Amino acid sequence: MLIGRYSAFLDANVLHPAFLRAALLWFADDRLLRPVWSKHVLDEWRSSLKARYPDLTDEKIDRLQLFVHQFPDAEVTDYEPFIEGLDLPDLGDRHVVAAAKVAGCDGIVTRNLKDFPAAVVGPLNLEVVHPDDFIVNMIDLDQDRGFEVVKRHRVAMTQTSPSPDQYLVKCERCGLIKTAARLRNHKGAI
Repeated sequence: MLIGRYSAFLDANVLHPAFLRAALLWFADDRLLRPVWSKHVLDEWRSSLKARYPDLTDEKIDRLQLFVHQFPDAEVTDYEPFIEGLDLPDLGDRHVVAAAKVAGCDGIVTRNLKDFPAAVVGPLNLEVVHPDDFIVNMIDLDQDRGFEVVKRHRVAMTQTSPSPDQYLVKCERCGLIKTAARLRNHKGAI
């Protein structure tokens, strides 16, 4: 099993777009976090891709889902019995909380903070964190390692080969505004 400082359930909306997913999973690759997801989330991710890119074939989506094989212990199971007992503003999000709790996660990383009220997730000892805040927190845990992770992510982008400045623009376009601001003064390290 992966050993990480923080066990994070990754909601479907942080697995798409690809840049955001990769930004998070590079921290997992460096064992700064343990990523967790469920079949429900992977199905939502797949549906989101098909809706946005209708020409994508199932085979291409399967290749894009390579990240699942890179973290074989990330998928949580046996959470379904707990879904019905949860009351959330969007009943379709109950599986996220159930899966996160069964997996022993510390928190849920999602862009939909309002869908997971503290009154429901707080008593379950789960925090809900926006991916921008989450990545900034990961960098703050260990700046040297955090900058190295970001650099590895940037260098791995071989199709576009972004410069540090171009990488920061990609962060901003993806909604990682605080992350870009945090990295801006450390471009030499990334």
